[in-house]
Amino acid sequence: MAIIDKLQIGHGYNKVELSDLINEPKAAALQVGLLYCDNRNTTILFVTLDKKKKEKQLHYNDFFDDDYFEWDSQNKQSFESDRIQAIYNQKVDVHLMARVSDKLKGKTQPFIYCGELKYFSHDETSSYPVHITFQSTDFQYETQNESLKELYNWKPGDVGRRGAFKTNYKKPISEKLKTKFKKPNKTERKGLVISRVGQGYYRQQVLEKWNYECAVTGSNITKILIASHIVSWKESTKEERLDPENGILLSPNYDALFDKHLISFSDDGALIISKSIELEDLARLGIEASAKITVNEEMKPFLKRHRKILI
Repeated sequence: MAIIDKLQIGHGYNKVELSDLINEPKAAALQVGLLYCDNRNTTILFVTLDKKKKEKQLHYNDFFDDDYFEWDSQNKQSFESDRIQAIYNQKVDVHLMARVSDKLKGKTQPFIYCGELKYFSHDETSSYPVHITFQSTDFQYETQNESLKELYNWKPGDVGRRGAFKTNYKKPISEKLKTKFKKPNKTERKGLVISRVGQGYYRQQVLEKWNYECAVTGSNITKILIASHIVSWKESTKEERLDPENGILLSPNYDALFDKHLISFSDDGALIISKSIELEDLARLGIEASAKITVNEEMKPFLKRHRKILI
């Protein structure tokens, strides 16, 4: 029987329970984050997401990016390592056991079984550790399981940490996400509360696109920055609603004016101001008439449509 048939997605297991359940004695006393199974062609990742209590060299970049899972190998492994090559060439099945924290109120927390992972890509510049992006084939968009929702929604920024690794904000969007994604409310746009699985996806992609900084001011106080659509949700196609190139990360005053089509940006990034608003009013809001943003080619069609309805 395959390991996936014995474990329940969303259920918590300690290592002793898991060892007995899958007949892998080494799991019971495992001290590292990888189990190379003896009785099946399987590697199990044991991941604790929140590493703020760990030594700095153990602050691995491990987190869900919706139905992708970002993972750093052990520090001793490079891409050429036999174990990593086995993952890359998909010679082993990879499964994920994860938890947010190792302890809660002094009590050791179980690992939640998250299902199977499939190799998607790796960061070619990374080594010791090597960074791998997996597709989470058993990702549960419809889950009501609170443990899974907590794992899916957790991001390094939740504990004030951003590693040097930058995720690929242009990763393919799954058809499942396109179907399930709903218009984020104001609270979700600001990233204050993300209770629905998948609703943090767009904000996270826009944060990554803009390097976690306001496109205009460069402010990196992410708690106040808002991930706005350039072309509104109503006017966007299903694909455009999830396209980070249709996104801009803005401080509240800039976002409010941009959202109401009182300001826009030219193809070279220069601020365009509506004739219906006075420069004195902009100054009172801290808006710089000479402000400029960086615009790439993919953004230009969206900005053109936004400018057409400048008030």
